[in-house]
Amino acid sequence: MTRTSLRPDAAGSLIERLPGLLGYPASNAMLAMFAGLAVFRLLANLPNLLGLVFELAFWIMGFKMAVEALTNTAHGRYEPLGGEELLATDGDAIEQLVLGVLVGLLVTVVAVWLGLLPTLGALLAVFLFMPAAVMLLAINHHYPNALNPLAWFELIGRLGAPYFGVVLVFALLGLLSEGLQWALVAALGGPGQVVGSFIALYALVASYHVLGDLLHRHHEVLGLDVTPAVTRATYGNPIEDETMAQADALAAEGKAEAAAERLAGLFRGRGASDPVHDRYRQLLVQVGDLDRLAAHDREYISSLLVTEKDKRALAVFADTADRVPGFTLDLPEQIARLVALATRQGQAQRAVALARDFETRFPDSPDLPRVVLTAATLLSERLGQDEAACQRLRSLVSTHPDHPLAGEARTQLAAIEQVLAAGAGRPAG
Repeated sequence: MTRTSLRPDAAGSLIERLPGLLGYPASNAMLAMFAGLAVFRLLANLPNLLGLVFELAFWIMGFKMAVEALTNTAHGRYEPLGGEELLATDGDAIEQLVLGVLVGLLVTVVAVWLGLLPTLGALLAVFLFMPAAVMLLAINHHYPNALNPLAWFELIGRLGAPYFGVVLVFALLGLLSEGLQWALVAALGGPGQVVGSFIALYALVASYHVLGDLLHRHHEVLGLDVTPAVTRATYGNPIEDETMAQADALAAEGKAEAAAERLAGLFRGRGASDPVHDRYRQLLVQVGDLDRLAAHDREYISSLLVTEKDKRALAVFADTADRVPGFTLDLPEQIARLVALATRQGQAQRAVALARDFETRFPDSPDLPRVVLTAATLLSERLGQDEAACQRLRSLVSTHPDHPLAGEARTQLAAIEQVLAAGAGRPAG
């Protein structure tokens, strides 16, 4: 017996593919976004207009993810997206949100003015035609077209029977979502609202993904241009993609220096992503241009520290210091941060190298006592360089006698001097 694939983009009936389609939102990135938005929605409980603003923000973000799911699936891209990849705009989301509000108002008017049977008829019409309206609006961005019954019938006629299977899934997801939200809030209050909001977002994105799958599988009869799939940047943005491709082509031709220069153009603007910096550094090492490597890495390390990427900054420093003798950084506060990080990570030699000549280079730095004390401690306790540690501590207590760390420095100095004296066979002093 042949086992049917459950991949959502595989061949097979809707029932066979449904587990994969419904599992689309279950990536770590999307689940994290759902969880964050679900907690954020608690702010909608604030009084008056403020709560309404937060509720609106919640649904705009939810519909942005839903429209993104529909559009990308229609273009054959079945991989779930991360938050940094969302290209759908607030306008796209508001279009869908307004569509839902208009349909809800229409049903409300029918219920208020025409009674039970017409209301049931209106709900049945919503059940049957809402998916068509959603798809038409996503395709054409035109309300008169999305709300035109003739357009619905034309779309349904081209799609045929598969449309009604998707209608059933779309409706069941919506009903299940609403029912669970109501039950959870009634039973649990605030915690129930968080869980219910999470379920609502999951169901919304999954239902729009199912609609996108329907469009993709019938794009030929619908006359939709869904190829090529939406291009996503491999690096920070499409410009980086193009520039990296050009640099790689030059490097393949043996023109590593020209390749490096091509990448350098990215740094003169708004900056570049870490993979571009890595490739640039590789090319500079390849051509042996260590001066440019050092100049680049001083700025790159600084930008990494500004963006709180301290561990990466320390790794770049370590690599460059091993290649460029005497490589140093220019800002004392950044050196102090990396000295502290290297110490915590047990990289004594690296911390001492970072702190080299700190007293003479930055005599007025408020970080000087901490950096020197740390370096002296490591010199003595980890590297066995007691004489060098003593020299730095004597200088520190001489230049900063009243600093809060001066007492600790004196204690450390006395202990090291005692060790030196014992080794020399004479009393300390």
